[in-house]
Amino acid sequence: MTSEEIAEGMRQNPGGLTRLLPPFAAVRGDERGVTMVADSMGFRQLYHSTPDAVGAPVLSTSALFAGWVRGAELDHTAVAVQSLLGWQLGQRTLLRGVDKLAPGAVARLGADGVHTTATERPNEAGLGLEEAVSIAAVLLRASVQALLDDHPDAVLQLTGGQDSRLLLSAIPVARRRGLQAMTLGVPGNGDVTVATALAERYGMRHAVHGLRALDGLSAAEAWSLTLEAAMRLDGMSDPVALAALTVAEGSFDQGVRISGLGGEVARGFYYVGTVRGRTFTPKDAHQLAGWRMFVNEAVEPGLLDPEFSAWARRTADTEVASVLSAAGDEWFRATDELYLRHRMQRWAGVTDTAVGSQRVVINPMLGAEFLSIATRLAPEDKAHSRFLARLQMELDPELGRLPLEGRAAPIRAAYPSPWRSAIGAMSTGARLARKVVQRVQHGNRPPAGGFVLAGKVVEYWRQHPELLSAGELGALVRADWIDDVIEGRVQPRPSSVAFLTNVIVASGAHVTTAR
Repeated sequence: MTSEEIAEGMRQNPGGLTRLLPPFAAVRGDERGVTMVADSMGFRQLYHSTPDAVGAPVLSTSALFAGWVRGAELDHTAVAVQSLLGWQLGQRTLLRGVDKLAPGAVARLGADGVHTTATERPNEAGLGLEEAVSIAAVLLRASVQALLDDHPDAVLQLTGGQDSRLLLSAIPVARRRGLQAMTLGVPGNGDVTVATALAERYGMRHAVHGLRALDGLSAAEAWSLTLEAAMRLDGMSDPVALAALTVAEGSFDQGVRISGLGGEVARGFYYVGTVRGRTFTPKDAHQLAGWRMFVNEAVEPGLLDPEFSAWARRTADTEVASVLSAAGDEWFRATDELYLRHRMQRWAGVTDTAVGSQRVVINPMLGAEFLSIATRLAPEDKAHSRFLARLQMELDPELGRLPLEGRAAPIRAAYPSPWRSAIGAMSTGARLARKVVQRVQHGNRPPAGGFVLAGKVVEYWRQHPELLSAGELGALVRADWIDDVIEGRVQPRPSSVAFLTNVIVASGAHVTTAR
C-alpha cells in the first residue's frame, strides 16, 4: 500500500486500514483533530487518555509523554503485573488514565475529547491441517516475494530455528543467491553455525554480528543507554535487554529487516504435555502464571515491600486468570489468545515499536491473514510444531530435511510416528520441569549482556543513591534492600534493574533527581 493510498484511506475510511501489516499503523491530523489507526493485532504501540481520566484528552505515540503532560500517577495494578511478568497485559500502561489503543481500533481526538471505535473480530470457521498448510504456503510465498520486490536490499534475519527457515523457504531457490542475511551471535554459536551453512548452501551474502563488548562502557554510559531504552519502551519491557541490543546493532548498518516473529503463534507457545481439548479452572491459570509466566522476568525475592509484594502476586494472578477466562472455555485456545493478544502485543510489540526509528522490521507471519490461519487451526494440529513442520515441507522439502539448531529436522515433526508424538509430549514436559527448577531456585534468565550492563547501572546508582529514593520507589521497594544495594551487600539481578529503571522513568524520578 502506497503512502498516497494510506492518506486517502485515513480521509475516507480509517477503519479500513486496521489490516496494515504489523508494526505499521497510521496517524493523520487535520483542522478537525487527530486520528490514529492501530494495526490488526495492536503491535504498533499507540496511546490515548481514558474517558474517566482527569485532565486534557490526549493521543500520543508515547504513554510516558501522555501521562507526564497530565500529571498521571503510577497505576499500581500495572506495576504489580510488571514486577512478575516484565510486561503488561491488555491495554493497561504504567500510568493511570492512559491506555494503549486496542488492536484494530480507531481513535480520534477532537474538540469534544477522545473517542475510540473498536473493530469486531470475525468469528471464522475452523481449518483442517492440510487446507491450512496449502493456504499458508501460497500466502507466505506471495508476501515474501512482494516484500523483496519492494525492498530488494532487505536483510533476512536468519537463525538456526524454524521460523526464519520458513521465510527462506518461501523465497524461490534462484532468488536466494545474493540475498542479504544476517545473524546475531558469535562464531561457534549454534544459530550462527546453522545459519552460515544455509547461507553457503544457497550463495547468500551472510553477515554475523556479535554482541559488542560492554565492558568498556562507563557506569554513566550504561545508565544513559538503559534510561534511554526505558523511555523508548515507555517503561513496559526490558530496558537492559534493549540497551545491550542497541550497542550491538549500532556496530552495523540498519535498514529493512525481514523477521520470523510470529511463528510461535502457530505452534502453541504455552502448550504442555498431551494436547487434547479441555475446559479449565482458575487453578490452571494460576499454575500457568506461577510455573511458566512469572519465572523469566520477575524481580528477585526480597526487593518489594512485603505487603505490596503479597498484593502484587494476588493481583497478577487475578489478571492472568481474567485474561484467560475472557478468551473462552477451551484451555489451549485460551492460552493461544493469551500469547497472541497479550504477550505478542505488549512484549514483542513494544520492543519492535521502540526500534522503529532505527530500522524497519517486517514480520510476514504477523499479517492478519496468516494469524487467521493459525487461530483457526485445532490446537492438536499446532502442537509440537506439526503445522509449521508441514508448512516447511510444502514450501521446501529439501530444507525440511536439514536439522534445526538443537532440534531434529522439521520432517520429523511433520509426520511423527506414535512414539515420536510421545517424545514431543515428553519434551514439553521436560521444558516445564526446567521452569520448575528455575522457580524453586528463584532464578531467571538474563538477556544477552544483561549481567554486565546491569552491573554498570548498579554502579551508577551507588554513585547517585538519590535515584533509588525518589518518586514512588519508597512505597514499593524495601528500604533495607535499597540500603544493601547502595552499600554493595546486594547485587541486583538484571530483571530487578530493568523493573526499577522502568519505575524510575514512569514516575519521572530521573527528571527530578537530575535537577
